[in-house]
Amino acid sequence: MVRDNDLRSVITVSWPPPPAGHGLRHGTDGLVLAELHGEIDLATAHQLRCWLDSLVALVALAPPAYVVDLRPVSFVDSTGLNLLLRLRRRVLEGGGTFSVLCTPGTRRLLRAHGTLDVFDPATTWTGPAPV
Repeated sequence: MVRDNDLRSVITVSWPPPPAGHGLRHGTDGLVLAELHGEIDLATAHQLRCWLDSLVALVALAPPAYVVDLRPVSFVDSTGLNLLLRLRRRVLEGGGTFSVLCTPGTRRLLRAHGTLDVFDPATTWTGPAPV
């Protein structure tokens, strides 16, 4: 038997601040630019995933363009790449667009991981300026 006072929220949407070192910018045209820093690996993935999920959940009403800037990232392991693939899938399923910026070193990593064609990263941003 379930009583009204026994019910608890199962899924909550929150807007946590970005994990330490990471940044977020919004453009006036719906652009969301997430700038990631440091290491993206098993040790940092959970907190980063929660933050990135909140970005997708809170702007789901008007699918924007998402850009993930990996240029300041010093290390990415397979957990980090899977996190980015998950984010990309969620953005595209929600009707948004997804782009990645990265260094030539990260491009080599994506090639070795077999995801270079999936992400199709750029090395510089030529779109509208985030604010």
